[in-house]
Amino acid sequence: MTDFNKIRQLFDITENNGFSEDEIFVFKNVCENIPKKLFEYYLQLGKIKTLNQTQDRLLEPIRLTMSKNNDFLVFYSENQWVCVWGINKNDLSVDNPPVYMSYNEQEWHQETYLLTDFLDAMANHQAVFALKFCSEELRCIDNQDIKIIEKHFKKRECSFSKWIGIDFYGNHENDVIEVQKNDDYYDLIYASNNKQQFKAMYKILNQLGV
Repeated sequence: MTDFNKIRQLFDITENNGFSEDEIFVFKNVCENIPKKLFEYYLQLGKIKTLNQTQDRLLEPIRLTMSKNNDFLVFYSENQWVCVWGINKNDLSVDNPPVYMSYNEQEWHQETYLLTDFLDAMANHQAVFALKFCSEELRCIDNQDIKIIEKHFKKRECSFSKWIGIDFYGNHENDVIEVQKNDDYYDLIYASNNKQQFKAMYKILNQLGV
């Protein structure tokens, strides 16, 4: 199976479009190693802007930096740098390490157990804004609406828990439903690269919430 296969299917990526090894190895100016899976991601998919820059941002290899407390390699940022994601300096030789999130680059909380889980989750998040057919605006839904979504769509394994509570759903490899948890309601947004699949999603989801 091709590396990052789920991401490729979601974005209909058929060819690599990444940084060269020389472009990636500039990380040596910041740290001794980066995880194998991060290196491979940069090499295969790192220059695809719709995947990596539509909403939040994968840092280019030349922009990799150590956190303010110098304990984490920062490689991904929220679009206004409200928070960042990083890898513990003690895990930089691990092939597929955990990913941590921080609002101030001082206190860090584990976001995912594996780097590949984080990349899958972020691809799904970028996709709701980047795919060809998109609901474009958030709908406010409640717990009863969540039950309807769970009845009609499969929940994906990837999610965000420390940044914002986000779960993803979808019945096809090239569409995605994102549900963001707030204090007493949820935000819903969804997208697809297939017009007919989007229409089928719309028929169910547009009836939910306001």
